Amino acid sequence: MIISELTPFITHDPARERFHSPLGAVETRAPLRLAFSDARSDVRSAELVVEGDNGFEQRWEMAPDGGDWAVSIAAPDTPAALWYNFRLTLESGELWLSAAYGGRFGQLMSTKGEGFRLTVYERGFATPEWFRRSVMYQIFPDRFARDAGDTARQGVERHRAMGRTVKYHEDWSESVDWQPNSTDGFYFPLDFFGGTFKGIEEKLDYIASLGIGVIYLNPIVEARSNHRYDAGDYMQPDQILGSLEDFERLCGSARARGIRIMLDGVFSHTGADSVYFNRDGRYESAGAYNAGKSSPYYSWYDFRKWPDEYRCWWNFPDLPEVNEHDPGWEKLVITGEDSVVKTWLRRGAEGWRLDVADELPDDTLAKIRAAVKAEKPEAVVLGEVWEDAITKFSYGARRKYALGNALDTVMNYPFRSAVLDFFCFRTNSWALKGFLISQRIHYPLPMYYALMNLLSSHDVERARTALATRLDARSMTREQQARFIISDSQDARGAAMQKLAAAVQFAVPGVPSVYYGDETGMNGMLDPFNRAPFTEGRHPLTDWYRALGEAHVKYDALKCGSAAFFAPHPDVLCILRCVAGGRDCFGSEASDGVLLCAVNRSNSAVETVCDLWLDNAGLTAAELRALADMNLTHGECLLCGESVEVENGLVRLNIPAESARLYVLK
Repeated sequence: MIISELTPFITHDPARERFHSPLGAVETRAPLRLAFSDARSDVRSAELVVEGDNGFEQRWEMAPDGGDWAVSIAAPDTPAALWYNFRLTLESGELWLSAAYGGRFGQLMSTKGEGFRLTVYERGFATPEWFRRSVMYQIFPDRFARDAGDTARQGVERHRAMGRTVKYHEDWSESVDWQPNSTDGFYFPLDFFGGTFKGIEEKLDYIASLGIGVIYLNPIVEARSNHRYDAGDYMQPDQILGSLEDFERLCGSARARGIRIMLDGVFSHTGADSVYFNRDGRYESAGAYNAGKSSPYYSWYDFRKWPDEYRCWWNFPDLPEVNEHDPGWEKLVITGEDSVVKTWLRRGAEGWRLDVADELPDDTLAKIRAAVKAEKPEAVVLGEVWEDAITKFSYGARRKYALGNALDTVMNYPFRSAVLDFFCFRTNSWALKGFLISQRIHYPLPMYYALMNLLSSHDVERARTALATRLDARSMTREQQARFIISDSQDARGAAMQKLAAAVQFAVPGVPSVYYGDETGMNGMLDPFNRAPFTEGRHPLTDWYRALGEAHVKYDALKCGSAAFFAPHPDVLCILRCVAGGRDCFGSEASDGVLLCAVNRSNSAVETVCDLWLDNAGLTAAELRALADMNLTHGECLLCGESVEVENGLVRLNIPAESARLYVLK
């Protein structure tokens, strides 16, 4: 039960440095001060109770401290996701100060509630600076760009020569296949449009014009399907995409433009039609399926009854799962001198996105990261994780891959959900602000500034479609998705909201990720409709994305500056980014600057005031002092030239309907 009458006087807000210092996640063994207010001196004694998994619990007595109760401790020696509560003794009895219903703010309760979160991560954890400062462009290789030659056709013929059924779309504007096409009555992605490495290389100038610093390619290795998540040979590029020389040239040409290439590593399973399993006998190798125990790959897989009963990914027989602790698999994929992970880095890649990272053991992820850093210290390791990466619980244990020794960073699907919920009017700006502050204070700072902040990907409906229709595509059949027609008025509404969502995406800390074609207004429901050939939609936003990308490149504050979040009106969200004193959040040299992004989703203009000096919006006390010392008086919008006044930290905003502003404050 919540004790409401005392709540205004006994409070705790972990986003306020007065109560949680330092602000946010902390390194192992770091000093930490936790406190709560006691405005009327109601508390007689207090105790901090910190808890974690496997029965972990520690308690500390607290002491009065100038109207607060506080305790200074050292963070644990071991990285962990923890929770804390305050046990209070009042004249009336015992109460608990907890995070009611999983919220951020404290509530007094008669029994212990859900604790406030405390993230402890590995001391010395660091992520590649170049990645934290980049904008990402995600490409589904078969659908981005053909080249002028016959690269793809030659690759298609090679697949056919191996006995594979392959459909080649002669017309780039054809619809993707989606109907059942296999003997078991399911759809299998066997249709190809013929995108190539050369095609991507020929569009690098266009990609660079968007301010892109890293291209994430969905799988490129030889495989039976167009998505290539069913690897056939980890060491060979798919010939439809081109040769190894084509890939290496793409990496070199991209690097010459300041762009790096990140590959997709699919290591939790292989294809059944592969060198390693060889179910269909298309390879000369002694695969686990066709050669049994005499195969060097037999121990990779778990056969319940050889050859047809085996463990497979989500029960798809075409995707047999591997045993990640098998020494042979580990050597070929990770630890060997010429392993898959190391070889592609030598060929020009600058990082890995790890498919279904939360289905790989933590120790396997740690070994992958160690191998990557040994080969190329500045390469990035990014994991596919759909939930909160800190609290994720799977396979009977709390996962630790986000705490400093397994992944550099993760795909930020929770960000996508929160942003789309706001711009689809399912939540308000207070909820979105709360989410953004929550990620700021719960994620390790090196990971937080490297989060892959996406609005679309190959696994979800495109942002334009989500914003235009406001439907749950997961509730629709493939046939319903294929037949659904988005009207021009819906698409225009989606474009208006996408502009605002993109402004938020480029303003928050992390790596904004643009899925190919989002900038040109492409629509698409779930797989395979979100993987259509690159084209221009009815309401393109290319110039808008280019302007956002240029701002991100130009202003250090947008890349590595401190961040604060505000909700001055239910329909208005503001994001402040700031560099002061010539140093960014990591102590690296950076140009001073203050930028304020403000978006208004409503269909009418909103006049409001944003208070930049709030002490629980994301900035530390030192950052707030530095901001105040700048004596900001005005600002000008980079996107429209409109001016704004600032007085004592108050920004007076008059934001037109369905619009975004990006002010440079001075």
